[in-house]
Amino acid sequence: MQDNLRARVIAGTAIFRGDRILLLHRSLDASSPGIWDLPGGHVELRESLSRAAKRETLEETGFEVRLGPLYHAAMFSSLSKGGKARRSVGVYFHCSAPAKKTPRLDPEEHSAYAWVAASDLVDYPTIPHISRAIRLAFSTRTSVRAARPSNGKSSLGEGLALTFPVPA
Repeated sequence: MQDNLRARVIAGTAIFRGDRILLLHRSLDASSPGIWDLPGGHVELRESLSRAAKRETLEETGFEVRLGPLYHAAMFSSLSKGGKARRSVGVYFHCSAPAKKTPRLDPEEHSAYAWVAASDLVDYPTIPHISRAIRLAFSTRTSVRAARPSNGKSSLGEGLALTFPVPA
């Protein structure tokens, strides 16, 4: 039963420019090498989901993003760099990024990027849980401005304060 309670948590973002989403190509030295992925990564202890999504997106793209709504959460299995199966929970936010800025990639993690239309996704191989997150990003996307109340805070983004305690 204890094994069911252990999972790493991933926070990711869906960044759109017009009708295209930003996908990152995993380098051969990264976990899940060769697949296309959304920006994101591990939530650190005592870090909120929204802070992790913003931090990871900045680290992976150089973009300082404004989060919109949380649009997807799911549990999945993945392989570590060493090929060991591990459970993960992924949470994904819609967000906006600076217009016309070029992503700045870390070559140890990502070898390329692409702005991809929904009709072209078949040309960008990925794994099932990422594919679902990408399809849902297209089907649920809304304007980040429309999702933000007049006080400038997103009800499901900036204000989200779920954290993970240090294990005993």
